[in-house]
Order: sequence, then structure tokens, then C-alpha cells
Amino acid sequence: MRDFIASPGRLRILSVPAKLLYSAFALSAVLGLVVSWQLYGAIVVDAGPAAYYAGAPVEVPQGALPAADGPELDLPEEATQPHVMVEQVSDRKLLEVTHFHLFSVPVYVLILAHLWVLARLPSWLHGAGVTLAVLSSGLHLAAPWLVRGSPGAAWLLPVSGVAMLGVLGVMAIVPTIDMWLPPVRRGPKAPESDEG
Repeated sequence: MRDFIASPGRLRILSVPAKLLYSAFALSAVLGLVVSWQLYGAIVVDAGPAAYYAGAPVEVPQGALPAADGPELDLPEEATQPHVMVEQVSDRKLLEVTHFHLFSVPVYVLILAHLWVLARLPSWLHGAGVTLAVLSSGLHLAAPWLVRGSPGAAWLLPVSGVAMLGVLGVMAIVPTIDMWLPPVRRGPKAPESDEG
């Protein structure tokens, strides 16, 4: 804990093996954020968060579906409009995903925040970064449940995801760069004068 009450910049004096370990963690953290973004796109973007989490209807633009090669059917106008069948994610699946994320995301944020606080940055920036990391992560964990209760809150999922991606990405990259910079050398203290 003494590292966190000392002045910032302690990352720069770590041993090379420690720097390699923390750099590998930061790299995996950034890769994890990129994969999470891709997963979000694969799961939610096609129909949208409201459809995925709450089963809200999806509107399909005219001409979005391929033309059928079969015979034409004489159907009422409303029956010829394209429809996408959507089923909301089950309670059990949402609980399982939330359970996993409630145990993993706080640890992830904790480790990145520790590296962030050890970086040579102004203390107000340390506090702002930690606050934004906690708030964006907390909102992103809560967003599926909020969308489930109110499909109109679907905008929370991408907004909190982008915020979390940005904040945690910066909190991984900045300390990694900082730790590989040369340590700041403090000059010798000037002797106290006995003038008086």
C-alpha cells in the first residue's frame, strides 16, 4: 500500500519483469475491450439492444429482405410487410451473464485503476479516471436490466459501452507507456541556510 501513498510515478522504478507482467496485463486488457466490442456487435447490433434484451419489435426497411423466387401470393397488405421474429434474452441467461460480469469487471477495473494511480499524472486526473471507470462500468453492468425494464433505454448500452471502452483503454495504455519511460531523477536537496 505504500506505493499508493507515495508520489506518482512509481511505475517507472519497477523491475523489468514487473514491467513486462503489467504490460502484458494492459495489452490483454485492451485486446479484451476490442473483443468485447466485437461481441457486442455480433450479439446486439443486428436487432438492437431493445430487441435483444426486451424483445421489442424490429422494423425492417423496405427492400432489406431478398426477393423470393417462388410464385406470387395474393396476401393482404399487412401480411406482405417484412417482419423479424425477436425473442428477448431469457431471465436465466441474463442472470448468468450478469453473475459472471459482476465478479470479473470489478477486478478488471481494480487492477487497471491501481496501475492508473501509480502513473505519473496529476492527482485530480487519478481521481477523475477512477471515478469515470467505476461509473461507466457500473452503468454498463446495469444497462441490460434497465433496457429489459424499459426498451426506450436501449441507448444506454452503446453509450455506456463506448464510455467504458474509452476510459479503460486509456487507463491501460497510459500507465503502460509511463512505466517504460525513464525514472524522474530528483536533484539533491538544497542545504538549509542558518541565516537569521
